This record gives sequence, C-alpha cells and structure tokens, in this order.
Amino acid sequence: MIQKTMAAVVTGLAGTLIYAADAPKDTYHMFPKPSKGYVRYIVEVPKTDKDNDRRVEVLIGKKMMVDCNYHTFWGKIEKFPVKGWGYHYYKISDIRNGPTTMRACPGPKKEAFISLALPSEEKLIPYNSRLGRVFYVPKGFEVRYRIWKAEETVHKAQKR
Repeated sequence: MIQKTMAAVVTGLAGTLIYAADAPKDTYHMFPKPSKGYVRYIVEVPKTDKDNDRRVEVLIGKKMMVDCNYHTFWGKIEKFPVKGWGYHYYKISDIRNGPTTMRACPGPKKEAFISLALPSEEKLIPYNSRLGRVFYVPKGFEVRYRIWKAEETVHKAQKR
C-alpha cells in the first residue's frame, strides 16, 4: 500500500516538474502593460561577453510614402524606472512631423521608413544582452534597431 502511494506521489511530482519546465515564463512581467493607444516593443539582442563594447541605435518611426525630400518626426522620449526591479523602460509620446527639405522632386513617391530625430544620447543606448530594452510607442509606429560594435584595436592618441 505504501509503495503504491509513493509511486503515485513520485509520478505526480514528475508530471508537475515536466509541466513547470515546459511552461513559458514571462520575462517581462514586471513591466507595465501598454496604456491605451500604445504598443510595447522589446529589443532583445544576442548574448555577448563584452556588452560594454556595444551600443544599440534605436529607430522609432513608421513606413510612409514620401518624395525625394528628407523627412523626419519629432517626439519626446522618456525613461521610467520599474519600481523595485532596477530596470527601466522608455515611453515615446508627442510625435509630430519634423523638419523637411523642400526640393522639387521629379520622380514618384516611394515607401520609406521615417524615424524620430533623437539626440545621440537617446538614440544610442547601452547594450544589454541579459534583458531586452522595453519601449512603449504610439500605435502606428514601430521600433527598429541597429547594433554598433567597437573595434578590437584601441588606438593611442598623440601628445602635442
């Protein structure tokens, strides 16, 4: 009787452990849900041993039909802490049309990704391969990114 009970307990525990291992974990549960009119994007980058040698260039914008002129958006990007976790997320708001050139364009319009004009300190963010960067952007906009990597060679400056 005891052996049958123990076998049932062991089988039940094994089933629970297998289920727990298969259940996906929400790595980003501590971040708030997107507010109305916003979408959450997560930039996850490949794991490295040298995160400090890299930066992530963030491009926030959308595809539009444009002529040959230079187009951009203006907007506000804010960094907020996730209380109690030591993490941050970014919220982009107040997006509006930015400056454009005013050349006469002979050809037809074409589709292009138009992004926010951001200062370099807001555009190039630290690389973090352990946890993705979280962005909340207005619906209709998206987040794209590029990875920048430092050269292996460190050059020596000259005294003058």
